[in-house]
Formats: sequence, C-alpha cells, structure tokens
Amino acid sequence: MSAKQTRGIIFIIAACIYGCVLGVISGCDRYDRSGKTNEHALAENADKGLERVLRVQQLYNLTPDENIVPQIETTIDSMRREGRNPYYFAAINVLIDRLFSEGRFAEADSLAVRMYDEAEEKADSISITMAKRVRAQMFYKLAQPHRALNELNQVKGTIQDPFSSRANFGTSTSIHEWLWIICREIGDTLHMNEEGLAYADMVENLSRRNNWTDSTGHYPVSALAFKAAAALSDNNHSLAKEYIDSAGAYMIPTLPSRAYEHLYQVRCLARADEGNWLGAIADVDTLLSTHKEYPWFYLKDLLLKADILNRAGEYEKSANAYSDYIAFHDSLSNKITDRRLHDLTVLYRTEIDREQKRAERFKLFASGAMILFLLILFTITIVLAAKEKKKNRILVERLKELDRSADNTSHKEENVNDQATTDIERLDRFMATGQPYINPSLSRKELAEFMGISQDAIGALIKHERGVSVKAYINSFRLEEARRVLGSDSVETIADMAERLGFGTPRTLQRAFKERYGMSPTQYREASNDLQNPDLQS
Repeated sequence: MSAKQTRGIIFIIAACIYGCVLGVISGCDRYDRSGKTNEHALAENADKGLERVLRVQQLYNLTPDENIVPQIETTIDSMRREGRNPYYFAAINVLIDRLFSEGRFAEADSLAVRMYDEAEEKADSISITMAKRVRAQMFYKLAQPHRALNELNQVKGTIQDPFSSRANFGTSTSIHEWLWIICREIGDTLHMNEEGLAYADMVENLSRRNNWTDSTGHYPVSALAFKAAAALSDNNHSLAKEYIDSAGAYMIPTLPSRAYEHLYQVRCLARADEGNWLGAIADVDTLLSTHKEYPWFYLKDLLLKADILNRAGEYEKSANAYSDYIAFHDSLSNKITDRRLHDLTVLYRTEIDREQKRAERFKLFASGAMILFLLILFTITIVLAAKEKKKNRILVERLKELDRSADNTSHKEENVNDQATTDIERLDRFMATGQPYINPSLSRKELAEFMGISQDAIGALIKHERGVSVKAYINSFRLEEARRVLGSDSVETIADMAERLGFGTPRTLQRAFKERYGMSPTQYREASNDLQNPDLQS
C-alpha cells in the first residue's frame, strides 16, 4: 500500500468518525430545538388536552356500554397524533382502567407495556408510575400480591412534587392506595396503616397548598377511611367512628358507591365491632353491588357477609351467604383459572419480549461501540504503520549513505600496498571480496588458516578489533550482503537468501536482521523500493 493510499484511507476513516460525532451532536441539537418547540406546542394544547382527558374520564364513569372503549381509543389516538401533551398518558390510564373493568386483562396489560415504553422514552416519571401501578393491579388480580407489591415499591416516591398538578397528585395517591389494598390482602397491618396515613397526609397537605378541591369527595373520604382503619387496628373505636362520621360530609349521593368503597369496607368492620349488624350488612351489600364486576373482590365480600351474619347469630343466613360464595366460586373457578393462565402467559410473554428488546438494544449499542473501537484501532494501526515505514525509510537512506561513503573510501585505498594494512583490515577485505561466509560451515578454523595464525589468536583479534565473537563477525558480513541484495532490484526470496548466505532457515535470517537493523528483511526491501520510487513517498 502506497503512502498516498494510506493517507487516503486515514482521511476517509477520520471523516467517518467526525461525521458520526457531528451527527450525534447535531441530532442532540435538533432534539433540543424540537424539544423546545414541542414544549411550546404542549403548552398551547394543554387546555385542549385537559378537556379531552376529562371527557374520557366522564365516558369511563358514566357509560356502562362496552362500546365506549373504541370512543376512548379514538380520542387517545388523536391526542397521540397532535402531540403527547401532559394529559395523553392520563387518558391512556383511564382506558386501561376501563379494560380492567371489562375483564380484558391481556389487552390492558399490552397497553400498559406500550404506555411504559413510551413513558420511558420520554423520561416521564408520572406515566412510568402509572404504568407500574397498572402492572401491579394486574398481578394483584391474578392472585400474586407480593409481585404486585414489588411493582409498586419500584415507583413509590419517584414523583418529586406530587402537588404541582392534579395528575401528579392523583398518581402519587393511587400508589399509596394500592399499597394499602395489597398490604391489607397479605395481612401486613403495620405497612397497611403506614400507606393509609401517608395517603391521608397528602390529602391534608393538598388542602393547605392548593385552592383546588375534590368535587367528588373521593380523596377526603378515602383519607378518613384509612385513618379510621388505623384507629380500629389500635382498638380506638371512638376515634374510628369520629373519622367515619366526618367522611359522610364529603360524600355525594349521586356518585357511584365505587368512589367510596374504602369507607364502606372500614365502616362495615366498625359497625360489626359495635354490634350494629344491620348497618354492617348494609355496607357489605353495598360492596357486593359495587364489586359485582370484580370477582376477586366480590368473593371476599361474600365471605365477609357470611362472617358478619354468623357473628350476628343469623346462622341460616350465614350458611346461605357461604353457599352463595361456594356457588359463585365454583361457577367462576374455571373461567377465572383460564383467564389467569391466559393473562399470566401474556404477562410473561410480554416481559420476555421486553427483555429481548432490551437485549437487542444492548447488542446494537455494543456492536456499534465495538465497530467504533475497531475503527479507531485500525486507524491507530495504520498511523503507526505509516510512522514505522517513514522511520524505516530514513534508516535505509542513512545506511545507503554510509555504503556510498564506504565505497569511496575503498576506491581510494585500492592502490595501497597490502603490507601497509593491518591484520583486521586484511581479514575484512577477505570477507568482503572472497565471500567465504556463504559457506554455512565457515568457522574460526578457516579464518585462522587464511591469516596464518592460531584459532585462539583469530578469536582474540576479532574480539579486540571488532568487539564481537567470531560467529557474530561472520554473520555481520552475511547480513550486510543480505541488506545489499534487499536494497537492489533482486527478486531473490528471503528463504533462498537465507540458504545461500549460510543462515540455514529464513527465521534465523529474519531474527538476526531485525536485531541488527531494527526492521525485518521485508520491511527493509519495502523501504528501499519506496526510496527508489519518489512517487510513493509524496
């Protein structure tokens, strides 16, 4: 490869790297500009988004018809096309809740996964929290409360300022609410009360920080219900009754009882403890009516009713309630089991798909990093090779200058009488002109015979005058001859040269040549050819 070609490749690689970096930077800049533009657009569309999400919530609350789901989906699609304003994810959450209420768990979970991915893409902590809460609801309703608890604990407290907007507040309180439900399910009274009181504290802080009030009464009623539950667990029945009575002032009779289900649950228990069996039965009947579309809650309500009737001495009615529980359980067991298995399959498949996508993204990133690393390594290798070639050319050029200088000196000394030369000079001339080193078996014996002295004397002479051993002295002439051939137009191979000059093997020649000249025979030949062809150096 010529120097021009080498520099061309380096330039192309450098341009590619620069282009990649510039693309990333410009992409980030475009993102910043588009982010600002989108932020401005979101601000302009905020009122429209709020109006739409309230419309979606109204459809959810007041329309029992299952055909309402397509209407909600249409609204959400339009919000997505026009730009995902802050209310977009809230509308998706409403749709997910609606799908839950219709028992379409697999669809709800698929939508929750999509919501989570979109929220992660936007780094939207509220929407991520919503998606995790929905996943927790799914696991809870599939009788996996501990797994549901794990989902919620991952996002508990992630919303930094829950009072900055209604969406923040609603999402934050819903996490505490569902933690309360799940802890109650698994019998963890301590943490149940902690979550309930945390919910109540948020509601009280909202009233002090904000002019906004809950027109439905859901938040204050639920907060008082949770405080009453904590009081009941401490056997403080009078305080519990006080909280329950206070909650009545916030309830709106025209709203569905589902908005106040926590109060009915706690009041039912409080009334049963007081011996107010009629009131307790009325509350549990309200819960049964509220939860008739939610078999995971409905069955617990039937057991609660059977227990209260038994404590009230209504043994026949208690037996009937328990029979209803058994009949309902048997009639739904196969359906619930099938649905659970189906939804578990969907959940696990979804999780596996997500893990695979993450793995693919990681592989893509790792591949890109590896390619970039190899590209840089390749560039460095080419640069170092170019520097080494330049260094080799300089060294070869200096060696050739020394050769020319030595030639001039030898021409001047051609007419000098042999008697005027020293022993070592005679030996040098013999080695250079007679080329006895071509004989692989050349040793101090032959050199001693030529000089007419003993073998010990020849060894001492070479050591004293040249500072090397006899073998090294012989090899130095062999290497000089090899260098002369490599610097000429000869096409003799390294292997042939090693055999002809008495090195025996190419490896021996290569090792000795590199030790003496700092480069391999092949590199020397290349550098010499470059010097003979000026076009290759420019």
